[in-house]
Amino acid sequence: MVKRDAPYDLFDIKIRDATDADLEDISSNLSLGLSLDEMKAVKEYFVKEGRDATDVELQSLGQAWSEHCCYKSSKPVLKEFVFGINRDDVLSRGDAGVMVFDDDYGYALRVESHNHPSAIEPYGGAATGIGGIVRDVICMGAQPIGLADPLCFGYPDRKGEMPPGIKHPRYLMSGVVSGIRDYGNRIGIPTITGGFFFDESYTGNCLVNVCCLGIVKRKDLLNNFASAPGEIMILFGGRTGRDGIHGVNFASKDITATSEDDSRGAVQLGDPITKEPVIHACLELAQKHLVTGM
Repeated sequence: MVKRDAPYDLFDIKIRDATDADLEDISSNLSLGLSLDEMKAVKEYFVKEGRDATDVELQSLGQAWSEHCCYKSSKPVLKEFVFGINRDDVLSRGDAGVMVFDDDYGYALRVESHNHPSAIEPYGGAATGIGGIVRDVICMGAQPIGLADPLCFGYPDRKGEMPPGIKHPRYLMSGVVSGIRDYGNRIGIPTITGGFFFDESYTGNCLVNVCCLGIVKRKDLLNNFASAPGEIMILFGGRTGRDGIHGVNFASKDITATSEDDSRGAVQLGDPITKEPVIHACLELAQKHLVTGM
């Protein structure tokens, strides 16, 4: 690792000459969550570029190639059964999907899993899952109107010792339900449906699926991207803290006996009290057509 002469901390990571063991160490030490094959692909790219990677570039790849961001495991299934769907009643495929409701309105749907964060800190992991999907629905210009939570755990009456690093299903279930309930209540959005599914296969990795439904006037539908050069971008909301660092990278890792100590900081701290007025501000911006995207 070589520090660059820059106005901020920037390091060159010697990746071109790295052995397989070195590549695994780089991924582990930087908490990238990338496999050896993925690190080999990164190395091959920078060998062709004729330079080493910076730490910022590697962190960006770790994020972009994470299970959470690019759906490495499920993308082949999605490509086969979902991505090819081309229906006239699909209005948008943005942060949330938007379908035709009637001539004037569309409805937005967003589903996300927050499995790993909830396995480490069930209350906060589930709560911030709600925060994320509500954000994605709002970004379409849609008013969130309901939440859903189909949840999968190991058997709550399980006896005996738990595997190293794995919390008991009953503890996880209680924390997850409380996190979803409390976050939704504090932003004024009810949980209107959900369900519990129990099986031993979920003991080592609970599935915390959270869903949000929104409604939007078709004339107020927003894009999720900058539509022209020179547009002004504004970031607003709660203050940025030290929580949630490497959150998406953590989703690509196995849960082990040391995960709670190593990755607890990857779980974001929810702030629904700040979120609630931000929701109203975003919707007003959309309805008054003051922004081109969100």
